[in-house]
Amino acid sequence: MMDKKIASKILSEIKAANSVLLAVHVSPDFDSLASVLAMKKVLEEMGKKTKIISFSQIPAKVLFLPGSEKIEVKDFSQINFGDFDLFIALDSAQERMITRSPFPKKFPKNFKIINMDHHVTNTKFGQINLVAPISSTAEILYELFQTWGIKIDKILANILFFGIFSDTGCFQYPLTSPQTLRTAADLMEKGALPQEAVLYLFRSYNFKTLKYWGKVLENMQVDKSGKFVWAKITKRECEQLGVAATDIEGTSDLFAPVVSGTEFGIILNEESKNLIRGSVRARGNFDVSRLAVELGGGGHKQAAGFSLNMGIDEAEKKVLEVAKKYI
Repeated sequence: MMDKKIASKILSEIKAANSVLLAVHVSPDFDSLASVLAMKKVLEEMGKKTKIISFSQIPAKVLFLPGSEKIEVKDFSQINFGDFDLFIALDSAQERMITRSPFPKKFPKNFKIINMDHHVTNTKFGQINLVAPISSTAEILYELFQTWGIKIDKILANILFFGIFSDTGCFQYPLTSPQTLRTAADLMEKGALPQEAVLYLFRSYNFKTLKYWGKVLENMQVDKSGKFVWAKITKRECEQLGVAATDIEGTSDLFAPVVSGTEFGIILNEESKNLIRGSVRARGNFDVSRLAVELGGGGHKQAAGFSLNMGIDEAEKKVLEVAKKYI
């Protein structure tokens, strides 16, 4: 249920602001993108100036979402915060999900951060924090907009539905609640197109992505315990396939949690020489967020991630040591 006091505080800060900065998180998923674009639309209808930045390249397949073409690929460290009154962080559990650069320790005097997220590992880094362990940040925004009395038109409904549908994996993950389904139904009644979400989310992959999946399956191993699987992909292998960072989407969700008899799966991707991105997915009730937190990351009970500043072989060794502690 929406905390109406916090919702009111957020609205007051927005009304007092002229210019608002928004950011999708590093390697943005579709809930991150949808949430930021939904908020941008609502802010602009309130007469606010907005700017959206992204540390990472935006996947081409989501460019059909209204406003996505205005996202600027720019690091948080390059922003002059004096140009803004407010920063709204959406779907980012911690500061390192916003930028790979050191997070600023000081901001201009009147600059404020509002943090809205659905991850249980959120560090509450904002002056105002709206954090709830529900299906998606998009669902939080739906409740927030309802509390504010915002009219949800067909465009906004489609954006929010896209975020909820993607982060629930077509309503299959445990945080999908009866309220989530009621929200989705209401958005459909307002004009959201689930067929469009299916097409763009699950039937519009780059051919290179399929080749990358093949390499993941080729490299996958089962731990001696039989409790988990893992696969590591090197930067060289990605280069040989011609795969970019935006081409590796969906891998963890599709392959990490599907091996019969296992509890979870891990995918390690060498993004650069000393930067490894890891994704962990659970098959059932195993809490993979514990692994991610110990490795410096975070996320949900069933889906979590982390980054390690080390070589791929060292990272593999470290991750396996941690994983074996929890089986």
